[in-house]
Amino acid sequence: MQITIKKLQDLLASVQQKKIQTFKLKQDDFELLLNRTYKKTTSEILPLQNSVLQKNASTIIKSAPNNNSLSINNNDVTKYATIVSPMVGTFYHSPAPGEKIFVQIGDEVKFNQTVCIIEAMKLMNEIEAEIEGKIIEILVKDGDIVDCGQALMKVET
Repeated sequence: MQITIKKLQDLLASVQQKKIQTFKLKQDDFELLLNRTYKKTTSEILPLQNSVLQKNASTIIKSAPNNNSLSINNNDVTKYATIVSPMVGTFYHSPAPGEKIFVQIGDEVKFNQTVCIIEAMKLMNEIEAEIEGKIIEILVKDGDIVDCGQALMKVET
C-alpha cells in the first residue's frame, strides 16, 4: 500500500480528532512517529444548551452582585507530554541496583536522553526522551511491570 498525501492528511485529522497522544506508523521505508501534548486545566467551562439550567443560570447571574466577577486563572494551565513505554517489561530507574538514577522529579531532560530502562526477555532496553522539558511526575515505581503504551513519566514542555 502506497501512502499518499491525502491518506496522511486523513490519518492526521483522525489522530487529532480522537486526541491520540502517541502514534507510530511503520511501512516499508516510511516511518511516522507522533507525540502530542495536551493542556491540563483545573476547570473547564462548557456551553449550556437551551435548557432549564440556562434559564436559571441567567437569573442567578442577574441577581448576583456586580462587584464579584468570574475569572479563569491562566497560571493553572500546564502543558505536558508523557513518555510512554514502547514495550512490555520491567521498569528500572537506574542502570543497576545502587547506581545513580537516570532522572528524578524536577530534572530537565533533553531529546534522546536516557530516562529509564525496561527489561524485556532478559534484555535491558534504554528508553530515551522524545521531547525536551522538565520531569513533573514519575508514574511508575522501580521494578514495576509496565505494558506497551503505558505512560511512564510526565514532562512539562
